[in-house]
Amino acid sequence: MFKIHKSKSKDESIEEVTAVVVEEPHKHPMICLFDFEEDVEKELENLRFNYVTASFGSTVKVANKRHEEKLLKLHHDYPSNLHEFDIVMLDLTVEKSEDFDASLHSLKNTTGNKAHALLSIYPEQVFDPRPLSINIVSDEINELAWKKAIVIAFCGSAISSEYQFVEITAYEASITRRESYSNHTFYKGFSGSKNRHGRKVALPEKGSKLSPLFNQHLDGIEYRSVFNHPDVWEDGKYQKDRNFIPLLLNERDEIVSYAHFQNESLVLVFPDIENKGSFVASLLKTYLPEIMPDIFPFHGEFGWLESGDYLLPGESELLQEKADIEEKYVKDITENENSLLKLKSEFKFLTDLISETGDALVSSIEHYLKWLEFESVVNFDDTNPDILEEDIQVDCGDRFLVIEIKGIGGTSTDKDCSQISKIRYRRAEQRGKFDVFGLYIVNHQRYMPPKSRSNPPFTENQVKDAGHDKRGLLTTYDLYKAYFLIEDGILQKSDVRESLFKTGLITLEPTDLVSIGVPQELFMNGQVAIVNLNDITLAVGDTLIVRKQGDYSRAKVESLQVNGKGVDTCNEGEVGIKLDRKLKKNSELFVRKL
Repeated sequence: MFKIHKSKSKDESIEEVTAVVVEEPHKHPMICLFDFEEDVEKELENLRFNYVTASFGSTVKVANKRHEEKLLKLHHDYPSNLHEFDIVMLDLTVEKSEDFDASLHSLKNTTGNKAHALLSIYPEQVFDPRPLSINIVSDEINELAWKKAIVIAFCGSAISSEYQFVEITAYEASITRRESYSNHTFYKGFSGSKNRHGRKVALPEKGSKLSPLFNQHLDGIEYRSVFNHPDVWEDGKYQKDRNFIPLLLNERDEIVSYAHFQNESLVLVFPDIENKGSFVASLLKTYLPEIMPDIFPFHGEFGWLESGDYLLPGESELLQEKADIEEKYVKDITENENSLLKLKSEFKFLTDLISETGDALVSSIEHYLKWLEFESVVNFDDTNPDILEEDIQVDCGDRFLVIEIKGIGGTSTDKDCSQISKIRYRRAEQRGKFDVFGLYIVNHQRYMPPKSRSNPPFTENQVKDAGHDKRGLLTTYDLYKAYFLIEDGILQKSDVRESLFKTGLITLEPTDLVSIGVPQELFMNGQVAIVNLNDITLAVGDTLIVRKQGDYSRAKVESLQVNGKGVDTCNEGEVGIKLDRKLKKNSELFVRKL
């Protein structure tokens, strides 16, 4: 493609359009880059190579404390059709790290009744997903051996990691197996390596077709591993594999870089190279097209036609228009992404409500209670972290609420639910009043998407006991849903504040509603509903409350019809209601009590 830049003549009265060539890439070879930096991408773009980027993921700073554990997901990213690519390149020298973010490891998109994750426990401080990700991708890379393909890897230190695989159900999370993987076993023919660090390298005496390229970069090479020369059974004995060619040696004659021909494919393993972009550009532009020409069918072919010197009539104007569209698109996407980041930061407490545990969960509920406009909310984890009492106190003057909060992988035990009773009695004794209320709030089965959890998560006996002991049971998911009901005007903050002082199982749903039933029929893709009214008055402009599978929303009445004629109000018999939105089947409609 072309990027068009505008320049002005000396008197600035004439605007001249010039084309700077950013040429469309050749379709072949198809290249996949794993974890390379931008300098390599730039070189490939300039050379018109068709590439996509991929990643094995970053190390995660889990910072586990004693008795703490975290469940994590892999965040590798690569094309599902990797086996169709001609060249796969891996940079295993790059160190990328990120802090643990629970929202990135939640199970919100899980389907079915099981989920799987990886367990990280104390004393592990840094979780490294890359060896496991590489093992997964190696299945695709091994398929390349049976066609003309090239695998290129820049290797750093050999890293082995042990992983604990966890299966999560509605009832528990359990370890199913433990496995260890290395970041160097990215293809089937890998014969082993060991860590050794150095900078002094030399070409083998025999040399290779890549020797001139290495000569240009010898001063910028740093190796952290040396590799074994594999043996093969041939002529009745084990011999050095002749398809394995050492490319660089260290002072001890250990192999630092090699080429390994496998069936139709070629594997190239290099150490870290300082000017990697230049090295890769020369490798792909000059050396590999001669070694495996079938993979580079368009190398240099008629490149001058796309140079920008031989434009067609009207092409320059169209290219300028395209460049303007692309520039606006990039700007709009950037603004949108920044807005998303700001929104996620502002409402992080809502995400934490349904994913977190410990201090983070307590802080999110503290934030929520203040948003509900409780005047006095005290986080005991902040003020008295060493005292094993309630997590939060809410003082309303005439009433006093003590709250116990838990974030757990399963569901609550009887002891979890009843612990708040003891605290409630102590606080009542201290105050000399019977105005103290107890509330247990749980983020249960927190590794599962909230809609897939057991809702409510309490047994019949736990609910009965809570009623007898005058304490409440509530889930963080109910608080989360109530936030949006309040924002939609379906609930009021005062409704939720009052509900937190109830006993037994607490549900945060509107109570001032009268059902007009589930529509008998829906027309116009759900925008027109047919219902039977029984002494309930509807009028054009009224707002209805819609309930579908426990979720509430609003719909406005745009028009009413009785016997095919438009009316302003109706309170009896069959009526057609046109709404300002579409309904789904089996949605129940409500009006507010007068």
